[in-house]
Amino acid sequence: MTLGARIIIIAEGWGHSRSVNNFQGEKLAVKQTSNVKMGGGAQNGLRVFAIAKLLVVIAIICVLIAFLPLSAYSAEQTVPTDPAIESGIRQAVAAFNQSDFVGAVEELKALYAEFPQLAPPRIVLAQWFAQANLGEAVRASLEMATNETPDDPESYVLLGEILLRQRYLTAADLLLQTAKVKLDAYDANPERKKLMETSWLRNAIMLAETRGQWDAMLAFLDQASAQDGENPTQLRQKGIALFQLKRDDEALAQFTKADNLAKDASEPDTGLPAEAAIAQLYQLREDKANAQKHLAEALQKYPNSREVVVLSIQSRINEDQLEDARKLAENLLTENPDWQPAKRLLATVALYLGDFKESEKLFQELILVSPTDEQVANGLALAQCEQGDPQKLQRALEYARENVRRNQQESDYWATLGWVLYKADQLEASGQALKQAAATGRVNAATAYYLARLAMKAGRPAEAIQFLEAALGTPAPFAKRRDAVNLLEMLKK
Repeated sequence: MTLGARIIIIAEGWGHSRSVNNFQGEKLAVKQTSNVKMGGGAQNGLRVFAIAKLLVVIAIICVLIAFLPLSAYSAEQTVPTDPAIESGIRQAVAAFNQSDFVGAVEELKALYAEFPQLAPPRIVLAQWFAQANLGEAVRASLEMATNETPDDPESYVLLGEILLRQRYLTAADLLLQTAKVKLDAYDANPERKKLMETSWLRNAIMLAETRGQWDAMLAFLDQASAQDGENPTQLRQKGIALFQLKRDDEALAQFTKADNLAKDASEPDTGLPAEAAIAQLYQLREDKANAQKHLAEALQKYPNSREVVVLSIQSRINEDQLEDARKLAENLLTENPDWQPAKRLLATVALYLGDFKESEKLFQELILVSPTDEQVANGLALAQCEQGDPQKLQRALEYARENVRRNQQESDYWATLGWVLYKADQLEASGQALKQAAATGRVNAATAYYLARLAMKAGRPAEAIQFLEAALGTPAPFAKRRDAVNLLEMLKK
């Protein structure tokens, strides 16, 4: 991770993990975490001291390189060798190690006055705060940089990226516009300017994509290619923009070009192959015919690509082709026996098929490896509660309650708790949990099905029909879809 990216992550205060989806509906689960800690007062000073002592050598090297844009930091970049610069940095680091932030800034200011081609003092200090995981201090340091060195573009670029990632789009746009004006006028260090322009363009592309401004996105991508040359990531971004502009053939050509360029790249390529990438876009457009066509081509061309096989499994789940999905998942796990995502996929497909014992077995194996994985615990609770075993039902309740305790705002986990309570014949508590799931404002198909079953139990068939129609009115897959279809047909007879 670059220092610039680290600054952005820490300044945003990311420190949570949240499941994007769950086993009950929508898509397969993905988990995103960041190990960022925040502190305050004297504890911050102690932690800075301890971390800085451990990383003093790394800090000096990073600071020497820090006079390049943070978001463009690379260990391969040239380190300034002027003895006066190195001496000034060492003194600033020593002050920082003693939690003397004022002293560190004064040392950096003296250095900056003598060498104005370097990055401003507050930018450097923001890097050090980022290394110490002090998010509020990072943000404050960047804010002070705009006041103390208002003509330097970098603080505006970084603050713009922070706001962009937090989805404050208008504020981010204004900061990036200000940064562009200052970049055009900046001439203190041509190499630094070029790197800042690269960072600015990356953020301009991100902003245009977030706003759905596809023509602008293409224009910025062309500028980036002209400045730094083409790379697979930017070519795939062009493919996305062209696809959104209904220029499908051109989009596929860009994805194919990205694949060809990636073959010669020194670093491993993590992008989907062209056929799979455009199939995914067709899925989002709800163009099933083209999605299936290109995905079949991808699977035939790349049968050993885990990413392509996973996408194929997800597609079959979406189309309720569960037996086909199971075969693919079984083959994937056979070929990758130690790859946990393959086991998770097979456990999920088994759950959807109603093979609760097999699903439970796989989820139990997963939870032994990752005992705090909430999504695995969620799947395990759903598999255990269906088997009519009082002991397994009790364990399912424990998993469901623990997930809710850890994630009060996660509607999926409230829905699972409501269903497990329903299976335990605790109907009042089930209703309360499902009400809480609905109160979060994110009611998925599984939750609607659970509410329908509760309404049936209470003798309200008309209400049950409404919930079932809502559950089946979404194309999103969920484990109880087939049960919902059968129940709705029975109620409408």
